[in-house]
Amino acid sequence: MIVRMKEILLFTSVYDVDDTIQRLGELGVVDIKEVNPTNSDAIDRCKIEIEDTNEAIKILDEHELSDNQGSKSFDTNGKDPKRLIQRLLKSKIVKKNILKSIDEIDDQLGFYKVWGENFSKKNYEFLERKGIYVRLYLIDKSLLKTLPDDKIIISFKERDNKVPIVLFTQTKTERLIYKEEEIPNLSYSALKNIKYRKERQLTKVAAFLDEYKNYKPLLESYEQFLQNRLASETAIEGMGDIQSKVKYLRGFIPKDLVSEFKKVADQEVWGYAIKEPTNIEEVPVYIKNPKWISIINPMMKFIDIVPGYKEIDVSIYFLIAFALFFAMLVGDAGYGIIFLVLTFIFRKKMAPQLRTLIYVLSSSTIVWGVLSGTYFGAEQIAQLPFLKDAVIPNISSFGVDNVNFMMFLSFLIGAIHLTVAHVIRFFQFINSIKAISEIGWILLIWGLFFVTGQLVLGDTPPVWYKWLFIVGVSLVILFSKESNNFLKSMGASIANLPLSLINGFSDIVSYVRLFAVGMATAAVAASFNNMILPDGVVGMGVLDFIMAAIALLLGHTLNIALALMAVLVHGIRLNTLEFAGHLGIQFSGEAYNPFKLTLNKKE
Repeated sequence: MIVRMKEILLFTSVYDVDDTIQRLGELGVVDIKEVNPTNSDAIDRCKIEIEDTNEAIKILDEHELSDNQGSKSFDTNGKDPKRLIQRLLKSKIVKKNILKSIDEIDDQLGFYKVWGENFSKKNYEFLERKGIYVRLYLIDKSLLKTLPDDKIIISFKERDNKVPIVLFTQTKTERLIYKEEEIPNLSYSALKNIKYRKERQLTKVAAFLDEYKNYKPLLESYEQFLQNRLASETAIEGMGDIQSKVKYLRGFIPKDLVSEFKKVADQEVWGYAIKEPTNIEEVPVYIKNPKWISIINPMMKFIDIVPGYKEIDVSIYFLIAFALFFAMLVGDAGYGIIFLVLTFIFRKKMAPQLRTLIYVLSSSTIVWGVLSGTYFGAEQIAQLPFLKDAVIPNISSFGVDNVNFMMFLSFLIGAIHLTVAHVIRFFQFINSIKAISEIGWILLIWGLFFVTGQLVLGDTPPVWYKWLFIVGVSLVILFSKESNNFLKSMGASIANLPLSLINGFSDIVSYVRLFAVGMATAAVAASFNNMILPDGVVGMGVLDFIMAAIALLLGHTLNIALALMAVLVHGIRLNTLEFAGHLGIQFSGEAYNPFKLTLNKKE
């Protein structure tokens, strides 16, 4: 349910503005809209500090404690968070440079692994002074046959499909066409010593991070302090000013929280004015539902849609339809059990709403899979006596020619889903003649349903279905528009009707994806099973069984991923496009985001 909002103006003395913002943040009920643009150096500096603090916390999160180094609890009082942050950021740069140096040294040590640890650049330079030029190459084994016969070339033992070769020549410019090896300036022993020192430095950095791991709670508290300061600075900067004596802010508050706000405002001696919103488009949307409906919130946040303030809250309709769509698109009881088990295992790491939503989706998938006899795409499982009796033949995934029925069922679900949208609109316009046009659209939806069955499935529609169009079109033309000019409103309705009917037909047909994708999921699972276990598991050795199990795991994991992608593409689409389109929702709203200052965590 979308909670009604009130627009508010709050006035306070310039001398009390900091205390006012602090108290308002503690109250946490007003969604503040800036009166003046917020653009100050203080806000920019605060944002930079927050970024640095988050980066420092990230460094500590990514660091794994060294062996035998447990995180110790010790006094953090008197520690300057800014200094800690700067040292942590510097440690990241130092560590990066050390690792870069070690990588460069390893590359040079790789040269000595090929050409020998006793290789000396001094000897190489000595030969050059004597007029003998030595060129080193590391080439593929297949290129040995292409080496020229008229040159002095020596090859050595093959290493990882690469063959070291040496060209001896008395001509300084003479070279082979291959990439020449770069000779390190330092000897093998010198490079090893440098690497040892760098690794010692890396150990010191690790010890430093081990110690600073204890300061993470302090940095998290400081980051929270900065977030509060940023919110306060932004709120103050966005306030209006009256003759440098009074500051005021503008915002929105849920209607049911007005009394709570008034109580605090009277205690703090604030001036305020509360009224109905004047500009509906900027009113934030506060959706408040029972817990069992609110489990759909994670999905709504994921697709980032919010209905407009004057639109309909679709949470309950999305929840019911999405559970059905998810079940049909995944369609496999085995996959549903996997989702259920994984959710139970990782339940403590999930937000309560997300956890409950996955439980619902998993359970609906299991129910559909049992009714359709689909368990990891294996028909043999569905033929077990206690599972076979639960299968409904018309929706079975195996052994039954039920394509027409499944398409019919998809179209039926589509017609019901779109009918619900127009029923909602009927009650939305119950005090308007437009409600009558919604009855017309309901008749047209079912007329289009019969046409779809006739064109796609070859079904013969009932003789009276034409009356659905006759009555439906009449009601839509006569009552779709509210206007003083009756003929003008009729003309507009007639002009829009053909395209609307075409869209309605395509919307109903669009629901066939529920059957098509669900069938594809079952077919792909069955194909994996047949390819990996064409003769079953009888007679398989232990190694063959292990390899088959790994192949099945990978195959079904891929199929699950494809099914979940289908849910995102098709399951969400049917709700946000087809259903929402008929409901007239544009999702143009902005979520209610009250100004809140979070209290520091207690360690």
